[in-house]
Amino acid sequence: MSNDASEWLIYIVGSRSMQCELLAVFLEKETALPCRVGEGIDLLPQKLVDNRRSIIFRDCQGRSAKAILRRLRGNECRENDDCHIVLFNVSSGLNIEEELLSLGVWGVFYEEDPPENLVRGVEAIKNGEIWLSRQVMSSCLVNMRRREGGLRHERFVLSIREREVLLLVADGLSNDEIAVKLCLSVHTARSHVYRIFKKIKVSNRQQAAQWAVLHL
Repeated sequence: MSNDASEWLIYIVGSRSMQCELLAVFLEKETALPCRVGEGIDLLPQKLVDNRRSIIFRDCQGRSAKAILRRLRGNECRENDDCHIVLFNVSSGLNIEEELLSLGVWGVFYEEDPPENLVRGVEAIKNGEIWLSRQVMSSCLVNMRRREGGLRHERFVLSIREREVLLLVADGLSNDEIAVKLCLSVHTARSHVYRIFKKIKVSNRQQAAQWAVLHL
């Protein structure tokens, strides 16, 4: 990723225009990058990016976790590799960092963060790095590993044959069709399905198919 200042633009989006203007002046001075301010808008139109690599600061002061996540999910800009969405004035008690990372956020700055953190964050993002505190990043990674470990455990609750049967159930095959496909008797196929349902704690084929999508 290039660090050429001519390729970068900082865009600040928020409803508090005076605070956004002051932040723009500060960042432009400290980073030497041009800064623009959205006029009270919350979602950045794609056309305002000017075909530059953009770091888009969005003011989240007073916003709930639900509101922040809802607006991010509706923002098409996050699908653009040249748009780097950053949130500032985030309440540190929301605990939504993992969701923010999954939605393509490149940086999170909290209400109590000093201004110099914003400058360091801009430099990090220009270098292709995500800006989160070490503690928060470590917590996210630990939680992700725990979930992955849980998925591996769930996956191996079933035998190899049972996983084969479950995948066919997920494909919509009946017990008779499964028996033909795997060269089993209908009774054996039915027994496999019964044991699978019991092991994965589901009561019908639709639930079994959903489990298969998640774990297999």
